[in-house]
Amino acid sequence: MCKVKTFPPITNDLLTKIVSSLRTADLNIVAIVLFGSAVYAPDLARDIDLLVITREPKDWEHYLDAALKASEGWDVDIVVRKVGEKVGRLNSAVRAFGRLIWGDERWLQGVIDAMPVPTFEDARRTIGEAEADAREAMTTRDEWHADRRWRSAFNWLFEAARLAAMAFLNTDEGRWGVLRGQLPQPFNDEFRAIANALHIRFWYEGDYPHENTEWHFQTWRDRVAQFIADLEREAQSGTP
Repeated sequence: MCKVKTFPPITNDLLTKIVSSLRTADLNIVAIVLFGSAVYAPDLARDIDLLVITREPKDWEHYLDAALKASEGWDVDIVVRKVGEKVGRLNSAVRAFGRLIWGDERWLQGVIDAMPVPTFEDARRTIGEAEADAREAMTTRDEWHADRRWRSAFNWLFEAARLAAMAFLNTDEGRWGVLRGQLPQPFNDEFRAIANALHIRFWYEGDYPHENTEWHFQTWRDRVAQFIADLEREAQSGTP
């Protein structure tokens, strides 16, 4: 029988040990940022994603080895940037799900690009991305490909709701946990339900409805569209 790998919880103590090991390996580190699933779904995460910002970068393996020594069995992905060097394609992920675990916030701000505040139209257009993935899922004969497209389609719906929340709050803050806390009721509860179902359960866990998937997708599509419309109406009323 195959033994399933178990993971210790991602505690502050664990992160402190990893930070200490990294700082010992490079005295020029100015900031360490946790991002990815370890931030937005720590109970479901299967690796720890870290952004290391340093004045004088060493070889990538140097940081990986240091992190693994203290990771207590966790797989670790390391991204290393020199002070002021942009994170590039990871910009959205770090902005949306980045948590500074050591250092000064200003060093993080120096490696990420500012993003414009999204609009409600951006949110509606993102629903179109979800619909495109759903159409592909319904027409492909490859079950593996269909599964990936369905998961992506549900996550695009979550992304549409996230953009609408950002537009409503007039912020470029993309972390959905922060957005949820800032939204007034009843939008707070609705956004929580959308995130938990579409982003965590359907996309991340892959536990979406596998029977009548098209119907469930359309139901969630309409629910997210209503969420966007309600937020926009509330914003236009002048009483956010």
